[in-house]
Amino acid sequence: MSIPVTSNATVSLIRKSKLVAEDRLRRYLARLDPLELDALEPEELLDRLVDDGLLTPFQADQLGHGRYQGFVLGDYRIQSRIGRGGMGQVFLAEQMNTGRRVAVKVLRKAADNTPLARERFVREALASAKLSHPNIIQVFDANPESDPPYLVMEYVDGVSLQAAVAQYGPFAAAEAAECGRQIALGLQHASDAGLVHRDIKPANILLDRRGIAKILDLGIVRVVGEVLTQLGQSDVILGTVEYLAPEQALSSQVDGRADIYSLGATLYFLLTGRPPFPDGDARTKILQLASERPVPIRQLAPTVPPALADIVETMLAKQPEERFQWASEAARALAPFATPTDFPSRFFTRPTSTVANEGSPTAALAPDAVQPLPGVTVATPPPCDPAAGTVEIGTAAEPTEPMSAAELTLRTRVSDDGEEPTDADDGEVPAVDPRLTRVLYALLAAILAWSGYVLFMSP
Repeated sequence: MSIPVTSNATVSLIRKSKLVAEDRLRRYLARLDPLELDALEPEELLDRLVDDGLLTPFQADQLGHGRYQGFVLGDYRIQSRIGRGGMGQVFLAEQMNTGRRVAVKVLRKAADNTPLARERFVREALASAKLSHPNIIQVFDANPESDPPYLVMEYVDGVSLQAAVAQYGPFAAAEAAECGRQIALGLQHASDAGLVHRDIKPANILLDRRGIAKILDLGIVRVVGEVLTQLGQSDVILGTVEYLAPEQALSSQVDGRADIYSLGATLYFLLTGRPPFPDGDARTKILQLASERPVPIRQLAPTVPPALADIVETMLAKQPEERFQWASEAARALAPFATPTDFPSRFFTRPTSTVANEGSPTAALAPDAVQPLPGVTVATPPPCDPAAGTVEIGTAAEPTEPMSAAELTLRTRVSDDGEEPTDADDGEVPAVDPRLTRVLYALLAAILAWSGYVLFMSP
C-alpha cells in the first residue's frame, strides 16, 4: 500500500478506484490550472473533491491512505462506513444502476474463514428473505459467495435505541411503550414465519426519523423445528448476556417467549437507563438470570406508571409460561401507554445527557457458565490482515468530523461530542511507563518535603 505524496499520484489512485467517471474527472481537472494542480498537496486535492461532491469524506480518507480497491461490491458503490461489529461492518452504499441508497453488511475476511461466522451470515440472509414487515429491516440482496460476502439491506436514517439512551438518557414511559409495541409486532410477524430472533437488545433496534422502530441482525435466528447446525450445538449459548432469557442460558432451543423476555429487558433499559442485571461478569449475570429479580423499575424510575412497570415485569418472568405467550399480546398490553409527544424529534437534536452502560456484545458462551465453576470464556475475533491498497474491514482510519444522525445508525455508543469512541472510551487504559511513574513519585515527594521545610522555617 503506497500513500500518495503528490497530486498526480492522487489522481492516479482515483482513476484506479473508479469512484469518479473518467469523463467527469477529466472535466473537473481541466478547470484547474496545471501549475495550481501540481502545487496541491494530496489532502488539499481530496478535500476539494469532497467539497465539490465528487468524493465522500470516507472515500477521500481511504484514498489518502493509499487504498483504492474494494469500493465496489456487485452493483453497489461504498459511500461511507456506518457501523461495525465483531463479524464485520456496515456501509452506506449507492446502487449504481438506480441511485438507491442501501446499507451493505460485509463479513470480515478474518471472520469469513470461520464456519460459524459464515453460517450466521447465510442464516441472516435466508431468514430475512422470509420476512416483510415495517418493523423489521428489509433485505434486498445477498451474495454469500462474494469475496468478501455481503448482505444488502434497507438503509435507515436513524439511531439505535442503545445510542439514543446513551445520548439522551432514559426514554419517557410513552416513548418506551411505543417502541416496545412496534418491536412486539415485528416479533409476532417473525414468529408467524417460524423464526425466533434470540438477540433482541437495544443495539439491534433502530429508530428512524418517522418514529418507526425496526429490528435488525438476524444472524443467530432460530427456525423452529430445524435440524441442529453449527449454531445450535449443545456446547454454546447464543445471545447477549444482559438481555438473555433464563431458558436461553440453558439451551439455544427456545421459542418466541425468549424474545418476549429480551424485549422486556430492552424496555427495562429504555425506562431506567440500565439493563436488568448490569453488574458482574458473564457468569455472574447468567446466575442472576436464574436466581434473582432485577431492581423494580419504579425504584429506579418513579414516574413510570405502575401498570406499565407491571407489563414489563411480566415479560421478565423467569418461567416462560408466566410471560405473555405471544408477542401480539405484549403489543396489545403496551398500546394504551404508547402515546408519546415530541417523538421521535427529540432524538435527532443535540444530546443533553448520557448513559454509560452499553451491555455486552453478542457472544457464544460456554454452557457451564451457569455453574459456579468454571468461568466463561468468550472468543475474540482474530485481527485483520488487510491486502495492500484494499479498503479493508476494520483497519482504515476514519475522519473525525461529528457524525450525523444517519451515521449513528447501527452504532451502540458515541462520545459526548458526537465522534466515534476511541480505544480509551472502550475501557482500554493506555499503558504508563513504570520509569515515568517512579520519576513522578520522586518529584511529588520532593515537593512535599520542600513544602514542609518552608512551613517549618516560616516565623
